[in-house]
Amino acid sequence: MKEHSKIWYLENFNFFSELTDKQRSFICKNTVMKTIGKDETVYFQSSPANSVYFLKKGKIKISHFSPEGKEFLISILEPGEIFGESFLNPSNFRKDAAIAEEEATFCVMSSSNMKKLLLMVPELNLKFARLIESRLEKLQKRLEDVSLKSNRERILEFLKESALPMAERFGKELIINNNLTHDKIAQLTSTNRQEVSSVFSSLKKEGIIDYDRKEIHVKDLERLLQLT
Repeated sequence: MKEHSKIWYLENFNFFSELTDKQRSFICKNTVMKTIGKDETVYFQSSPANSVYFLKKGKIKISHFSPEGKEFLISILEPGEIFGESFLNPSNFRKDAAIAEEEATFCVMSSSNMKKLLLMVPELNLKFARLIESRLEKLQKRLEDVSLKSNRERILEFLKESALPMAERFGKELIINNNLTHDKIAQLTSTNRQEVSSVFSSLKKEGIIDYDRKEIHVKDLERLLQLT
């Protein structure tokens, strides 16, 4: 990819919003842009952690697999997010896998160059530390919720804490881009598809939300926020 195109992309990437042209140029010269198809793997669990990734387009799911092959979906990343931060782990091996949920385009930087960049721009160290801390806190909270909250509570919490921040207001309604299937929501809440469908159907009957395959319409935000 031409350097000016990469610079445009980096200017629209929140993590790099405050960099100088010289610092952006360093990133451009030390990254490779790649595109992969749906269900293709960016990296495997236990593979060497020798690079970091900046997602430009598409969605990437981060999953952990048990020795028996059971998948625990950790998160689904949107454009503008960084992943592969496990290069900072002392073991130097991935603890999870990154797989394309749909066709995805991302920049790849070697771990050695990322470490140079963090030394070059000390402000990024704080941003990076906060990013890792935030992801660990979210994962810890999910694990606690599995043992402390019911399926319904976890699904409602997903709507309020994960989906609502992405909503756009149209008149009196909030509209959420419904880009996750009930199966995916079930994985993210450690429930099951039937339970997700049941909760959504109940909310629809109560006039709190309406939904189809493309959008979730929040018709009564106040009641939704009061539900537990």
